[in-house]
Amino acid sequence: MWMGLPWSYWLGFGLLLWLLYDLIRGVSYLWQRYVRSEQPYMYWLTILLWTLVAASCFVYPHWPYV
Repeated sequence: MWMGLPWSYWLGFGLLLWLLYDLIRGVSYLWQRYVRSEQPYMYWLTILLWTLVAASCFVYPHWPYV
C-alpha cells in the first residue's frame, strides 16, 4: 500500500517532517537563516511558504494537466 503512493506524496511527507523539525527548533532556512526569536515575521513567512510547498505535493497528482 505505502509503496503505491505517488512520488510527490513522499516528497510532501518529507517536507512536512522538515517543517515540524523547523517549528520545534525555532530556526528555518530560505535564502538565509531565520530565527523565530530574532526575526519572527520572516520566520513565519518562511514556515508559511514551506507549508504551501508541502501542501502542493499532495495536490499535484490530482492536477488535470498531469
